[in-house]
Amino acid sequence: MRSPAPLAPFLFLLIAALPGCDALGPIVAVNGVSLMLTGRAVPDLLVSGVSRRDCSIAYLDAGERYCRTEPEPVAAPRCTRSLGSVDCWVGPVPGNPPPRDVGDARPAAPVEPWPERVL
Repeated sequence: MRSPAPLAPFLFLLIAALPGCDALGPIVAVNGVSLMLTGRAVPDLLVSGVSRRDCSIAYLDAGERYCRTEPEPVAAPRCTRSLGSVDCWVGPVPGNPPPRDVGDARPAAPVEPWPERVL
């Protein structure tokens, strides 16, 4: 006697095909709502969630790959004060020790609390 395990996928497909075209209405509605809310269809959301990459069928229309790779992080430039201007550096800042960034404030002296008055 044969085991029912190899027939399980075929049985699932047979049951899934029973509604015929009536099953397309809810699927189209769910995809439409998904496209309006996220800009992606449900299969794109599932593949993006599983692969943890940016995947969309629209990329294939544009002639790109289905899933985009993560862009390399770009280092933010450091800007330092100069004589009368601001210089920005992408690589290491020249000088030893390197000058402070433009947004860095000098460390403030500790503030003395007000003396208590005795009346």
